[in-house]
Amino acid sequence: MEKQTAGSGWYQEEGKSPVSLEPGTVITIPANVKHWHGAKQGTWFSHIAIEVPGENTYNEWCEPVSDEEYSMLK
Repeated sequence: MEKQTAGSGWYQEEGKSPVSLEPGTVITIPANVKHWHGAKQGTWFSHIAIEVPGENTYNEWCEPVSDEEYSMLK
């Protein structure tokens, strides 16, 4: 789970439309879902991420979002 606390950002799961993040937005991310999140252009954002403990769990950092993909967000 992630909760947006300040600023303005984007969240997007692979193959789905981006979701605008504003303070108070809560996103629940299912296990094994490839996604990214970051600040909107010209701003910043802060969030709190909570991970539920489990067995055989890990975090995998994937490739960065390309400048082309990022610039298409409105």
